[in-house]
Amino acid sequence: MSESTKDLKAELDKTVAHLQALREEARLKVHLAGLEAKERWNKLEPELDKVQDAAKETTEAAKQAATKGLNSIKEFLASVKDSVHKDKDKT
Repeated sequence: MSESTKDLKAELDKTVAHLQALREEARLKVHLAGLEAKERWNKLEPELDKVQDAAKETTEAAKQAATKGLNSIKEFLASVKDSVHKDKDKT
């Protein structure tokens, strides 16, 4: 394996590990959030499965897919966080 492939693999593994950690966080927040967030999560989660499957290949396309998945889950978590804060403010 070439050095650039090793670097790409390491970066890809790091991104996927981060994705998995955020995925667990999202599952917990969805449990605490409302129906709208659950519906959005149910649409997002299969896409994350596809990203993780694609990441098994050490390619630039896999890296881009992993980064896109990471950004999607970050946006989702931010929106759930905002939703939870709004719900707390109502009480």
